[in-house]
Amino acid sequence: MNPRPLLLAGLVGFAATAASLGMAQTQRPAAAPRAAAPAAPAAPPVTHGPPIPGVCIFSEGAIIENSKVGQSVIARLKVLKQQVDAELQPEADSINTEARTMDSQRSSMDQATFQARQANLQLRATNLEKRAQQRNRELEATQEKEFQVIGGALEPILRQLYEQKQCSVLFDRDNGAVRVANPAMDISGAAVSGLDAKLQSLTFDREHLDTQAGAAAPAS
Repeated sequence: MNPRPLLLAGLVGFAATAASLGMAQTQRPAAAPRAAAPAAPAAPPVTHGPPIPGVCIFSEGAIIENSKVGQSVIARLKVLKQQVDAELQPEADSINTEARTMDSQRSSMDQATFQARQANLQLRATNLEKRAQQRNRELEATQEKEFQVIGGALEPILRQLYEQKQCSVLFDRDNGAVRVANPAMDISGAAVSGLDAKLQSLTFDREHLDTQAGAAAPAS
């Protein structure tokens, strides 16, 4: 079982890139905040037909999000993301400060000095972007590794429920094959209970891909 990443949208990614930093450009006034869009009306309740004997569904995303171990992993991943932000933010702030300083001093600098400082700033921004991308890959690898552990614990639980519920077919609601189904056929809640009884938390740190790459390199 390969759990799909649930947190990559919003969890990984750092705004400090060479493009977003800008190279000694004049600051523009902040745009006025836009009014919040009105909330969409609640969808009407769905009227389901009778449960189909032998047909079962599950949602791996719902199981991870509602299980104790899934919530533990999600909380830890958020902490690791915060640590990455804390690591990268000071350099991003320093680069932005230097860009503003160069912008304010541009008229008093000779061209050679300006170009040298601009080249140095561009190099710093490029290096920061590379480091941010590296940390993103590490967070993704960390998330994938821990979700695979959860998936390994979940697989026999789903198999057991499949037999207990006398399912003839089991659909994954998250992969798009099932759009709407009678909740009576959904075994996700029972799977959460089984997973909670088996595994409640995982202890881990961020994967360090640079270290792994160095360890795997052949000795010269």
